[in-house]
Formats: sequence, structure tokens, C-alpha cells
Amino acid sequence: MKIRRLNRGYRARRVLAGAAVGASALVASPAPALAGFFTCTAAEVAVWVGSRIHVRCNPGDGAINFFALSVGNPDTSHVLSLATTAVAARRPFVILYDPNDLSGAAIGCLTSNCRLIQAVFLNRD
Repeated sequence: MKIRRLNRGYRARRVLAGAAVGASALVASPAPALAGFFTCTAAEVAVWVGSRIHVRCNPGDGAINFFALSVGNPDTSHVLSLATTAVAARRPFVILYDPNDLSGAAIGCLTSNCRLIQAVFLNRD
């Protein structure tokens, strides 16, 4: 009976230690990106072969009126399909993007007026 109590106490300490390590890992991890939702009335959808796809919104979200995605991204064809559907149906769609992410410059997305697409939404209404 005494051995059983020791095991239970040991298990409780291990759980408590694991929770403390997990909490410190959360505190030490970088803050999540500040993503923004923007309702885009697409004026143009383009494919830059070997580089990117982009959508030009009119009007843009301030100075940002291009939203792009690398052709190397496995979801590029899905985003392209949804964007061309929105243009053909003349329907606005929603783009999720991080206004502070300037990494799109690597694929030709200018830092002055373009941001990378994180997600797209097309609503029926």
C-alpha cells in the first residue's frame, strides 16, 4: 500500500513538472502573427509562371492592393480557382493576410503594395 502511494505522488509531480515546462514553452514562443481580414473586389487575377499568383483588389486595403501566393504552395490551385470564380461571378471574397509579413518579396510580391495570402473565403451571400 505504501508503494502505491509513492507511485501516485511521483506521477503527480511528473504531471506538474510537465505543465510547468509547457507553460514556459508557451511564454517563450513568438507571438502569433497579426492577421487581417479584407473583403476584396477582385479587379485582376494573374499567374506569373514559375513565381506566383496574385489578385489585385480595387479598392485595396490602404496601400495594399495586391495579394499573392507562391506557385510552390500546394494550395495555389485552390486559391486560384476561388479567385477566378469570384472575378467571373463579380462577387467579393475575403482574404486573410498578415500586414506585417514582407516575406512575399522573395516571390516578386512588392513590399509597398502586396502581401501573402494566408486564406481565402467566398460566401454565397
